[in-house]
Amino acid sequence: MKNFIFFRNDRLGDFLIITNLIKALKEKYPLSNITIVSSKYNHHFISKYKIIDKVILYDKNFSILKRIKIFKKIINQQYYASFAVDGKSFSNICNFFIKSMHKYGLFYKFKLLGIPFLKPNYFLTFFFDKFEIFTSKKFLKSVEHLPSKFIKLGNYLDLKIKLNDKYYFIPTIDISKLSNKVKTILKNKFILIHLDEKWRDISSINHNFYKNLEDFQKKIKKKIVITSFKNTFEYFLNLKKDLKKNNNKNIILLENSSLDVMERLVNYSSFAISCHSGFLVQIAGTNNAKIIDIINKNDLNWYSCWVPKNTFHKFVFKSNDKRNFKLKKILFNIFKIINN
Repeated sequence: MKNFIFFRNDRLGDFLIITNLIKALKEKYPLSNITIVSSKYNHHFISKYKIIDKVILYDKNFSILKRIKIFKKIINQQYYASFAVDGKSFSNICNFFIKSMHKYGLFYKFKLLGIPFLKPNYFLTFFFDKFEIFTSKKFLKSVEHLPSKFIKLGNYLDLKIKLNDKYYFIPTIDISKLSNKVKTILKNKFILIHLDEKWRDISSINHNFYKNLEDFQKKIKKKIVITSFKNTFEYFLNLKKDLKKNNNKNIILLENSSLDVMERLVNYSSFAISCHSGFLVQIAGTNNAKIIDIINKNDLNWYSCWVPKNTFHKFVFKSNDKRNFKLKKILFNIFKIINN
């Protein structure tokens, strides 16, 4: 029996990127005990995984005494391998003191006054068996594919993970118990559009969203399913009013769906569209969904670092160096991808 620990004290999408590694570990070492140190953002989601034996919740806002208690709980256990891959200070401190036969990590590269530095400090690299380096966003000049770096770390244990291996997630939801509205949606071809705060900077979105969506839906000749979670931004509230007023049966709004339902919607959609929703982009790596990602052009290298290699993934720009594009132009560029 071998113990493994992963530090993923960040968000949902970041955790999903390492699920093929965790699955491969469990397959190679069926009697292993796998622990994940999670954040408040991904704790509930990670707890769904049956191949994970223990989930430790850590939050930097915990009291000092509670953080010390968690720290002791982690370092008092012996591990076969530890993976500090989230770049968090707490994770790196734990990995420094932890009793582990193999220590793996991810170091972030940045510059200060033109001088290159690593986070955590370069000194700590001497205490890792193997590590990968990833350039921070501000200093990134070309694409550095992050999932490939995690695969490389996992394969030091001879896990034989391949770049196009699916991420791992098995929905716990019973489709037969879904609402009739959702079950009807899943039976038909539809385009999924997920709305969040990243849509706010699209030109003209506050006042013309519904009309543009209506025209877009007529062009693609498929139903549109709109999802969002606790969205209170002006553009979304205006859209809700217009949807209610027009009662368009071809544009369906589903608010505050569970993550399991969201995964099923992504899975069954013809295309899933978002302004780089981390969960939506990465969950596609579990089911080979088709993703259209709306981003600013100057973020292209950064977001390309996170794309699962086993999915159909296309970028559409909402701005370039000179101007923001109007929603009508963005939807037209999306239509060209769908139509092809």
